[in-house]
Amino acid sequence: MHRLLLLWVLVPAWAAAQNLDAAHILVDADAAAGTPHTYRNFQEAVAHMADTATVYIRPGVYWIDDPDDPEVKTGKNGREPFGMVVKAKKLHFIGLGDSPEDVVLASQRGQTQGAVGNFTMFDFHVGSLRVENLTMGNYCNVDLVYPRDPRLNRTKRNSTITQAHVGYVHGDSLVAKNVRFISRLNLNPLNGARHSYYENCHFECTDDALNGNATYRHCDFDLYGQKPFYTTHGAGALFIDCDFNVKSGNREMYFCKQGGPVTVVNSRYHAASDSIYIGWTAYPQPWLRCYQQGFTLNGQPYLIGRRQPQNTVILSDFNGNQPPHHDLQPHEATLMTGRDTLRMQTPTATIIVIPNNHANDADAFTLAQTMDDGRTAATRLTILPSLLPPPGFTEHPHISMKNGIATLHYGLDLNGVRDESRITWQRNGIPVSVSHGAPRRTYTLTAADRNQQLTATIEPKSARSTYGAPVTAAVKVAKAPKTTALDTDFSDFPCQWQAAVSEGYWTVDGYKPADTQEFDWTFDRSKPMWEYKEGFNGAVGMGLLQAQRGARLMYTPMKRTYGNMSLVLQVDPTKTAGQGFGSATGQYMDVCLKFDTRTLTGYGLRIIRTTKHAKAVDFLLVRYDHGTVTPLTEPVSATCYRTNSTISIDFNGNSLTAHVETEMPQPAGSPLPHVVDLKAKVTPNIYGGVHIQHTGSCGESTTMLHRLQVEWK
Repeated sequence: MHRLLLLWVLVPAWAAAQNLDAAHILVDADAAAGTPHTYRNFQEAVAHMADTATVYIRPGVYWIDDPDDPEVKTGKNGREPFGMVVKAKKLHFIGLGDSPEDVVLASQRGQTQGAVGNFTMFDFHVGSLRVENLTMGNYCNVDLVYPRDPRLNRTKRNSTITQAHVGYVHGDSLVAKNVRFISRLNLNPLNGARHSYYENCHFECTDDALNGNATYRHCDFDLYGQKPFYTTHGAGALFIDCDFNVKSGNREMYFCKQGGPVTVVNSRYHAASDSIYIGWTAYPQPWLRCYQQGFTLNGQPYLIGRRQPQNTVILSDFNGNQPPHHDLQPHEATLMTGRDTLRMQTPTATIIVIPNNHANDADAFTLAQTMDDGRTAATRLTILPSLLPPPGFTEHPHISMKNGIATLHYGLDLNGVRDESRITWQRNGIPVSVSHGAPRRTYTLTAADRNQQLTATIEPKSARSTYGAPVTAAVKVAKAPKTTALDTDFSDFPCQWQAAVSEGYWTVDGYKPADTQEFDWTFDRSKPMWEYKEGFNGAVGMGLLQAQRGARLMYTPMKRTYGNMSLVLQVDPTKTAGQGFGSATGQYMDVCLKFDTRTLTGYGLRIIRTTKHAKAVDFLLVRYDHGTVTPLTEPVSATCYRTNSTISIDFNGNSLTAHVETEMPQPAGSPLPHVVDLKAKVTPNIYGGVHIQHTGSCGESTTMLHRLQVEWK
């Protein structure tokens, strides 16, 4: 039996393809019509193949989705659109060419480019899938070059990189040998099987692209982005004898956007500069453990993630086929002294953690376990001291006012523990200032406070207690300064839903503009639209971030006639490459002044992602007229919407101008401007409101607001 098996393995694929039946079929674009078990396109082959089948494919370009079909493809049941859905028990695709370039399975659609959603060529539902000696490519943003017959060449649909996938596998196993996977953003080279193995394969991709639960052996990767994995889950990814070729101008490269285990063995990184930084992920968690052995950058030994060396484990004699995975669960835990006990089960031991912290502040450390074979796992533990009751008042809360500043005075029996009380300032029951972290004891009066009831509610809390019962102090404001300017860093901004439009107040809510109706998204009114928190990726430090798509802010000044007006807004987009938003699906941010917040009428600057560029956004001046937006200038594509961007808008007489710049350097080789200056002639109005509307997706695609300065001249 073993000899027969060996003989079968040695039979060339082209010879096996001569013996066709329902379970062994041939795809041949040049075949004569009616040839048994032979089909001239891939669609016919899949329609007629058995539940367990080997599909031989002769050289040619086979379009899984017709690139000339003008229909814009959309998905079903909330999923992305697919070129082909294939269901079977066991499939084996074999290209019959001399090289994988000879047999090409192709599509040419992506998000906003022939599709609504991240177009994906294949969606396989199989027990096992094996593909060999062929190319699988989504040529939405890549030219298809077919040397065997240049007549089959096809120019990319668009030079702007968008989400264009190859395929998913829902099943137990995937094996790919001698296969070329071609796309750019979100390559998805048959992601999803429980066990995935790639050998002698070639990958071209940008970010969020590779299969994060797979073994790659003797493969090479052309990296046109910065982070080829979104994440690696479970045991993660293993690379053995692989080559990574940096095709971008990034000064820093990472394996993952969201951290997870990665193992790199006897592999090589190739970049234009020896000074490039290579990390596991941009913001590694303390518990993360990744492995390397025999890794080089441009021929020289290199320690991956050397800025946080605790995340890297050096292997000495690894020769396995599976990642050296070891895990401690949970990865992170917070335990309180006198209340919690943590039990962690490992293959070799049971670890019981009993917290014991008698200090006033939390203590954090990393617990690690290393196996004899070098596998390591870690958990980040935060140990809290025992809980104390809320502190009592030693001085009853009361408010004083001096020089336009209201101050809440109070005393607490803290016994040396840090004060973490929450203070909420309200005018006529509407929050105007809140604590984010340390208690906000003072409030700067505005013209809107004159003759109004001002309250400060304190919920007493120490660093070791829960919140106590709220206590409110109140005062009637007799005098308040004239307001000619607004200046906030958002550190005391009330983020809860507040839909009222009233003089002297912020409207904090959500809104879906009419020009986004073709895109299917909503928001939840029961949850905040904005949140003050620490940023990530390109957003540095603390600031105000959108919590849901459609987040809107409007400031309504006191009722009077307003003339000239200026606005300066400092922002950090979380996107780092200049694209600003998740995709070109009606995603923009409008920053407006001279605005009537009741009728949505005024002027502003629109910043929008389009299909024109993958690393830039468009800027244009706009007019709002009862919510309808009309361009006032032609759009300008620029690269300045990056970390530490300053947006300046000025209304003077009948002139509206905008200036946008960033302290970040201009991307190397980009022909686009790095500073924006726009000007339009407009009709004056009497309004003085401010309006900020964000229609972009959230999470990785938000824009952090750092500081807003408004001047009514």
